[in-house]
Amino acid sequence: MIGKLIRAVSGIRAALQLAEVGYICECGAVLRMAGDFCTEINAIAQALHCGRQPPAAVRAFVDQYFIPRERTPDEHDAAERVRYISREELMKADVRLAEGTQIDGERVRVIHRFLNMTGDAYVHGAYETAMELYNPETGRFEMRGHPNPGKREEFVEAVLLRSHEVVVAIELSALVMGRQKVFEAAREVRRRMDSEQPWKVSPAQVSGVVRS
Repeated sequence: MIGKLIRAVSGIRAALQLAEVGYICECGAVLRMAGDFCTEINAIAQALHCGRQPPAAVRAFVDQYFIPRERTPDEHDAAERVRYISREELMKADVRLAEGTQIDGERVRVIHRFLNMTGDAYVHGAYETAMELYNPETGRFEMRGHPNPGKREEFVEAVLLRSHEVVVAIELSALVMGRQKVFEAAREVRRRMDSEQPWKVSPAQVSGVVRS
């Protein structure tokens, strides 16, 4: 969990810098990865918090995380092929967390899949993501940072929204690991973010939240 949190926090900081200088597609790709890390963290935290035997998918995911990587092409070619645990299997934790609340778990799954699809477009270089860089006024693609302040601000806000997921992942991790001070600090930040309306938050405010 700590290893995934390190990557998530580092990714959020990088995504903010990319958004601020206009590398919006690269920002989207990093945010997509950070979202995966949060899903993985939440799956482990939910399993630990319940106090029961973790689901087989979670146990396998943790085991796979620590598998040493092959160091040469031949070693990799000779290695047994591993079917890695999918994010769809780990996403079940979000549905379980909704159980016993007024939140529709299946609706959570639908929204989560949609957000994953949107982020996948940036990771895989979908047509729409390339066209986001096209400037019809000049007939050129903006590959040195998107010059439109509105477009940059749109992605800065996306960083804020993903940052909320990262803070929740920190909060859950601290809870199950018994790190009370970290838990309380994360909870306070999360509550402060809950009270904000992202569309009314300036890029400078977002920078302050993320960099803290």
